[in-house]
Amino acid sequence: MVKKKTALPDAAIPENFGPSRKLSVQKGQLVRSLAGRDKDKYYLVVGRTLDTLYLADGRKRGVKNPKKKNIRHVQRCNRIAADAVAAAQGRYLRDEEIRAGLRELLAGG
Repeated sequence: MVKKKTALPDAAIPENFGPSRKLSVQKGQLVRSLAGRDKDKYYLVVGRTLDTLYLADGRKRGVKNPKKKNIRHVQRCNRIAADAVAAAQGRYLRDEEIRAGLRELLAGG
């Protein structure tokens, strides 16, 4: 006799099961690289696909040439460059705004 597996109710599934909290990354959010030759560098998120982030620092990596990075290779920080995002409402961020946002966030402001 073959036993049927029954599905677990939603209450039995732990909260941290499934997609990680890393998937909740917003435009303008500060992230730190964890892997690659740019390890420990800070960037702002300028775009994303399902599991890829497009990062810019406003200097070496600008908006026109963002760094393509796997979402698993970054550590998200709970800081967002709100002034830069608000200034760029409906348009792309500019490199000057990215540099100013990074400077503000890394200075502790």
